[in-house]
Amino acid sequence: MVDLLTNINVFKALTIGLLAFIGLRMLLSGTTASRLADRLASLNALTRTQQQQLGWCMGVTFTAVLIYLRVRQYFELQTMYDMTVEANVAWHMVHGPWFFNAIDNDSFLGGHFSPVFVLIGLVYRFAEHPITLLVIQSVAFGLGSVAVFYLALSRQSTTSVALLAMALYMVNPYVHHSNAHDFHLSPLAIPAILWMLYFIDSNMPWRAVAATLFSFSIEESVLLPLASFGLYLVVFRPSWRMFGLVLTVASLAYFVVITKAIMPIFAPGNSPYFWDRYANLGSNLNEALYNLATHPFWAVMEGLIRRNQYLYLLYFLIPVAFLPLLSKEFLLLVVPVTIMFLSQNSGMNKLGFHYSALALPFLFYGVGYGLSKISTSKIWQNLWRKHHQNVFAGIFFLLALNVYRLPSYDLGKTESEFAASAFELAKLIPQDASVATDMRFGPLLVNRHRLCLVHTSPGEICVWELESLSGQNWSKPLWQPEYVLLGVEHGKATIQKADEATAYAQWLTSTGYEEIKNQGGIRLFRVRTLAKESKGGIAVTGNIPASTVKGVEER
Repeated sequence: MVDLLTNINVFKALTIGLLAFIGLRMLLSGTTASRLADRLASLNALTRTQQQQLGWCMGVTFTAVLIYLRVRQYFELQTMYDMTVEANVAWHMVHGPWFFNAIDNDSFLGGHFSPVFVLIGLVYRFAEHPITLLVIQSVAFGLGSVAVFYLALSRQSTTSVALLAMALYMVNPYVHHSNAHDFHLSPLAIPAILWMLYFIDSNMPWRAVAATLFSFSIEESVLLPLASFGLYLVVFRPSWRMFGLVLTVASLAYFVVITKAIMPIFAPGNSPYFWDRYANLGSNLNEALYNLATHPFWAVMEGLIRRNQYLYLLYFLIPVAFLPLLSKEFLLLVVPVTIMFLSQNSGMNKLGFHYSALALPFLFYGVGYGLSKISTSKIWQNLWRKHHQNVFAGIFFLLALNVYRLPSYDLGKTESEFAASAFELAKLIPQDASVATDMRFGPLLVNRHRLCLVHTSPGEICVWELESLSGQNWSKPLWQPEYVLLGVEHGKATIQKADEATAYAQWLTSTGYEEIKNQGGIRLFRVRTLAKESKGGIAVTGNIPASTVKGVEER
């Protein structure tokens, strides 16, 4: 029997077929539409407590499905580089030194200023496993779905309308793309900001402050969208004007302090680590801001036209039926979307992977307001009385389209023998040993101080991606990996890739390594003679902070 959740494409096809079939039934049968309307009427009679219970039940179910998908990804070797980096940082938050990233031999704070790792480390202490991060992220998305439901209810919407908003969130392609690729911190902002918005709409200032402070801890990219939301409060919410003013000033001040004073201390090069994504705007942030301010036509072309970003904006709004456009809350999308569209990085300017995460809270805030405006308008009430069949059909067709656009989570793409062999060979490597590995196997080996990405051609064992940066905060490690884990999925690798892997394995054996096991396409090598002085295996060169070196050496 086919496991439908494992064969995600079969599950998607069946779901799309079911939704499309229901939509057609709505169009062709007035009786079916009337029955659904009667059931929704009884649903709308739920008490406030019953509504909340329903929302949490839906949110828990959604979370469980996401956890299942992410755990399957892990065991099918579909969590890779970013998962390895962030799980390794989480492990160092438990064992020290804090924020150390062994993959780059650097502090994580040089790329993103994320105090939230302190909280993640507290959770990781109880379950030191990369799956812990996948569960945290899945729970975050589940909490976001409940917040969307509560936000819709706070707009005096009916239970059925709130469930529609929640359903649009649960099958939104961008929500799932944000979740489907490794672990990242920015998706944690989705529930944090959504609950902040709900607390503000529900007049709960202290809870709003708590949600805001948590958002501040996630990473520096959250701050500019929060500053723009503060301005929105100043202009449109008189009772929250002071809160909005403080939020705007605090967000901008914190952003400047982080990017100009704190992150340069840890940055491996002489410029922000990720500035190459915005190099099209200028050589640094100041020059970019000047160019954008003094060349407005060029700025519009660069941010909306040059890379067809306007098409991706349409793609972003289609899954929510353009509902945010019905309210002024659509303006809240301007800053987070513009930040992505101005980048020359294709993942960012196409709103791919996790890069849409900062815009999603404001997108669904607009959905809640848009649904509220529609459901209370006389035009809608007349349309509903005359054409409720078509409305029902349109909703189901939209949900079917959204399911079609969902990512596959890369399930079913890995040969089971290959994955099983990777786990088996990874267990043979001692916990305190230094390792070079393909990052496909990185999550299996993250809980250690000495880990690097293996080179793909003879001559070098470790690849250090920061080596090309010119700066005083980083220098190349000198330790030699005690173990090397390689793998080629023979049923899917090209002949060229297989030949390159063979040549690299031969080079390893000629430079002091011995192959200790070869199974299912996975090959494990070990240094023939472990030099006594290399047992620590950690670089002590360059200007790495003394606390970092000391903490790693002690381990």
